[in-house]
Amino acid sequence: MSKQSTRDDETATPRLLGRRFFVAAALLFFTLAGGWAVAKTRPEAGPGRPFQSGTAGPVHFRAQLDRGTVLAGSDGAFGMELVLSADEQPSTEPVRVATDLVVVLDQSGSMAGKPLEDARSAVRELIARLGAQDRFALVTYASGAGLTIPLQDATAANRSRWASQVNSIGATGGTNMASGIDLAVETIARGRAAGRLPRVILLSDGHANEGDHSFEGLRVRAGRAVQGEYVLSTVGVGEGFDEALMTALADAGTGNFYYVRDGRDLGDVFAGEFDSARETVASAVTVEIDLEAGVELLDAAGYPLERSGRSVRFRPGTLFAGQERHIWLSLRAPTDRVGEVGLGAFRVSYRLPEEAPGSPPRVVSIDDAIRMACVRDENIYAASLDEGLVVRNIAEDKLSQLKQRVAASVRAGDYKDAEEQIETFKQKNAAPLRSLGYVPAETEAYRDADALARDVEDAFNAPAAPAARNALSKKLSASGQDGRRQGAKK
Repeated sequence: MSKQSTRDDETATPRLLGRRFFVAAALLFFTLAGGWAVAKTRPEAGPGRPFQSGTAGPVHFRAQLDRGTVLAGSDGAFGMELVLSADEQPSTEPVRVATDLVVVLDQSGSMAGKPLEDARSAVRELIARLGAQDRFALVTYASGAGLTIPLQDATAANRSRWASQVNSIGATGGTNMASGIDLAVETIARGRAAGRLPRVILLSDGHANEGDHSFEGLRVRAGRAVQGEYVLSTVGVGEGFDEALMTALADAGTGNFYYVRDGRDLGDVFAGEFDSARETVASAVTVEIDLEAGVELLDAAGYPLERSGRSVRFRPGTLFAGQERHIWLSLRAPTDRVGEVGLGAFRVSYRLPEEAPGSPPRVVSIDDAIRMACVRDENIYAASLDEGLVVRNIAEDKLSQLKQRVAASVRAGDYKDAEEQIETFKQKNAAPLRSLGYVPAETEAYRDADALARDVEDAFNAPAAPAARNALSKKLSASGQDGRRQGAKK
């Protein structure tokens, strides 16, 4: 990234330290002058200061603000990076969680030929990876759903028989996705056993067109995974599936969304999902925030938000051993008066894989009060910006949001809206970059936005424009989702 003036390492460090000293002094001045200093002196949320949860237990998290102040009279928007992490497994004899893996496979007519051949190959590879402590089930769906392989122990004899059963699956009929999800949920509910962790992988190459194929109806079905405290991930194969729906189903099921253009990559997707499940350290992971009055949580990496009064929660699903997940929160602080702004209480709840669903969750929280200040002086505000976090927030979360919005515009065939989305992104993020001494047009985020604009133009002007737009929409949906959920996939 380029700055307005080139600085070497020897000048950059004093500048950063000077800026931090200035903002710390300014915040102290406002604390004393405003009359709201407290006797217990905790350090303010200046640039670079992380807030840590406790160290006990396998789950930890930290939070870090991208600025220490907001400007009086502004929109009060700021970012926070939340990092969830899980302890590593012991290097000798790592613990493997007994897994109930249910694959929900589209066998509709559009899967005929290579798509179904690749899917069968990937399922056979997955079966070969199963351990003696695991169980497996295969639900197939077309105009209806069937339990091709009931949930059974992965013995050597069963694995051999399952491979033959997978080979016999043919393509026929329409796409009754609802029936496939219903049967998977029923299969898990009937076979649920203590100490076992279920996981569902739903695959489709087309649009749901039979049964209840409404967006909301399918989303609610996927959300049953939350009630059962397991994960439902989705895989879209080829160019015919509905990426908006498959993304929403993964969100509702607290799982991952995958776009597989070449069916030969399905084996890697299935393997990653299975390895994540059997190395699970924490399930039913939920981030809960009790916001102070006037503070709003606008977005949490696109996860569905559940609100109740001033409390809000979202569900990132599970954590596997050694995993570190980065989640950007977009918040708004009140700016109608100068002074301290308390943000709220942050905690993460979860269960160990061996603990029964519905049992009391384990909770880790940040003990320090997370707070910032509202100021009138633009110099104080600019000095409080955390250079690294502001730049990364724009390059990671905000750019990934842009990709998702542009994907929707491209999917709708609206070239003008896609252009406007890109231009709005540039305008909104120019000011903080300039405050940090950057030339916006020379930053990586803006170069990526320009490349995105060229991709959109090429897709709309391609000889086979509808197909090009369809492919671009799927690519951007997947890329945007992965960019906002860094560390979510194995």
